[in-house]
Amino acid sequence: MNITLTLQHLYHGADPIRDFEVWDDSDGKGPYIAVWNLDAPQPTEEELQAAWEAYQKAEADKLPAELGELEQLRKELADTKAALEDTNGKLKAAGEETTNVQLALAEIYEQLLALKEGNPNG
Repeated sequence: MNITLTLQHLYHGADPIRDFEVWDDSDGKGPYIAVWNLDAPQPTEEELQAAWEAYQKAEADKLPAELGELEQLRKELADTKAALEDTNGKLKAAGEETTNVQLALAEIYEQLLALKEGNPNG
């Protein structure tokens, strides 16, 4: 059990430095509440265990919501990619059309030059 996370779940907004401190003396007994500054009574080991299990369940319940957000982002990314590919196709087509227009203008220009050279009054 993570006592700090458990206490923050049990007492929403509790500050692990100001409101309580969890210590571990490395004596094999594990972490414990060493400092308690909250107005509420310090929870028993049984209350901590129950709160830890509730915390784990709450975190497990969040997973589908987060996956839903991830799936939404994937869909938005796929839509954006499709729109970019469509725009790229339109730009490519516009580029080809521009090239065709430039070739047609060059041909007209050459014809005008030929007419001008063949007509001394032009």
